Amino acid sequence: MKTVDSAAASSQTTSFVSFIVIFAVLLVVAECLLYLVDQVQEALWFALQSRAIEGLAADVLLSVANGVMTFLAVAGLFIAIEWRQLGFSDFRKRYQEGIIFSVTALTISILVQGSAFYLLRTQDATSLWTASDLGPFLVIFPLVYLLILGFMEYWLHRALHFFDFLWRFHAIHHQIERLNAARSYSHFGQDILYIMLITIPLVLWVDAPQPHIMLVTTFYIISNYYMHSDAPALSFPAPLRHIIADNVYHHQHHTRDTRHIGKNYASFFSFFDRIFGTQYMPANGEFPETGIDGYVPLRSWRDYIFRPFRREH
Repeated sequence: MKTVDSAAASSQTTSFVSFIVIFAVLLVVAECLLYLVDQVQEALWFALQSRAIEGLAADVLLSVANGVMTFLAVAGLFIAIEWRQLGFSDFRKRYQEGIIFSVTALTISILVQGSAFYLLRTQDATSLWTASDLGPFLVIFPLVYLLILGFMEYWLHRALHFFDFLWRFHAIHHQIERLNAARSYSHFGQDILYIMLITIPLVLWVDAPQPHIMLVTTFYIISNYYMHSDAPALSFPAPLRHIIADNVYHHQHHTRDTRHIGKNYASFFSFFDRIFGTQYMPANGEFPETGIDGYVPLRSWRDYIFRPFRREH
């Protein structure tokens, strides 16, 4: 028995070591990619300035460029890992639709966000707090910020499932079959709702000191693409899944299995599901079939744009 227990403990230790190495490398590579995006955005800013493009037009162009480049960089990182599992084949079938719809959603939602932020600036709206106001609290601020963000996202996510009108938009995300990092898109209407109810209130609450929470911020940026990845090699060790949602955990939220519908709403901290009674803890490697039974899959880009506004789905 001692030998078996010792072997199990050794295996678990190896799993944790592998996890730490893999995700340390992922975070570093992602941070480098985001740094390159910032450099390109800075060059684009100078290019716009040289052409006397300023104000709202410059803000919107820079925001859209940053959003699209961030998506292509970060999602591309996970695509490279997933695609390797298939021997680098079937790229178009797996990723083309997701990339097109994701870029569409990003462009439209960022246009709205950029316009909203510009309007706030013209009205001299400022954050309630800044980094300099936080004092010693700055040390634990990243964790508090993520907890508040996770709590808000959890309840908005539940609302998207509860209210029929909101579900029309969220269903676009749930109808996706064979989830992967690129096929993690939502409808832009849902993204705009997040901007209005979560992003803007948090910006008005505190001017987040980004350099201070660099890696935490990076992890949150990549988490959306990571959670929808279908690469088993990227799954967390089972004990960690009780704290943070990984790709195995989130796939249960998208399952066709009616026993697990209405479970695993948390988009970052999985313990919110445990606290509010909506948790299903999956076994390692448990990637179920995803989609919505009886829901006609999207037929085209036009269908993606207009489906939530039609009576029949």
